[in-house]
Amino acid sequence: MRKLTFFLLLLILAAIAWGVFWVFGARTVENVMNDWLAERRAEGWVAEASALETRGFPNRFDTTFEGLELADPDTEVGWSAPAFQLLSLSYKPNHVIAVWPGQQTFSTPDASYTMSAETMRGSIIISPSLSLETQSSTIEIAAASVTSTKGWTADLGSGQISMRARPDAAQAHTYDLYFTFSELDPGDAFLAPLKGVAGLPRVIDAVSMTATGSFDKAWDLSAVEVARPQLRALTINQITARWGDLLLVGGGALEVSVDGTPTGDLEFEATNWRDMVDIAEATGAITPDAARGITRALSLMANLSGDPEQLDLTVSFRRGVMFLGPIPVGAAPDMGLP
Repeated sequence: MRKLTFFLLLLILAAIAWGVFWVFGARTVENVMNDWLAERRAEGWVAEASALETRGFPNRFDTTFEGLELADPDTEVGWSAPAFQLLSLSYKPNHVIAVWPGQQTFSTPDASYTMSAETMRGSIIISPSLSLETQSSTIEIAAASVTSTKGWTADLGSGQISMRARPDAAQAHTYDLYFTFSELDPGDAFLAPLKGVAGLPRVIDAVSMTATGSFDKAWDLSAVEVARPQLRALTINQITARWGDLLLVGGGALEVSVDGTPTGDLEFEATNWRDMVDIAEATGAITPDAARGITRALSLMANLSGDPEQLDLTVSFRRGVMFLGPIPVGAAPDMGLP
């Protein structure tokens, strides 16, 4: 009887200790979040939450923000959401699940974007340090729609974006990168100029990429507080895009300068490449004169390869100009992050 009483007493004391730990942990989480918002406001940010509460006793710290608004005055990038959740196990706080609401708004200096999604959930594992460096992260999206103040709407069936740190890499701040999107409807504004081009279906079947990227600094808390890490090198292991009868498969390596200009080569295998040139012309990516010159040059290359509908081609970036084979087709894209 004495042993049973002693055992029950230990259980009661353990339960009380765990309850005290949970309450202390929950209050600490809330204080850290409130302090972070206050620090951002002191730096001139918009950083407001109408409510912030942590629940989940006994094994979870589930923190819910309501009426969340964030805006960085330096980059003019902002985000607002009616609700946002950060969920973690109380005994594994460095593994966080983020749950976005059904609707949210992103803003940039150029436009605002309203996004609605049936599912938008992320998983992130961070290092147990003050910098909170990302070790790995994955975001999954399902049944999403984006509307821009520039007048276009796009819909997405499903998507996934992943990143994993590679501490063994030769270059610092290197990450394995992966994304895939399927059933992408780019919307009427994009599709209207393509009527009659290539008999394209409305929906792009799939786009995916596996790559390794090196950045100028780590993806950690400063990526939100100070500035986004900027890409300095990108090795694309494979990128695949399928849209109806069009198929593009390729890869390559790029170096990216401080101003976001890429230098390097990407090798592609293009099926039904003539339709791709027509799409580029119809959307204004290249001029009609450039399209005719490109078609003539690539036709010669394709005929020499033995299959006029399939073509191996190189997209090069040199001195701020993008080349398709030897033909300059326009300015290289800016690969800087806002």
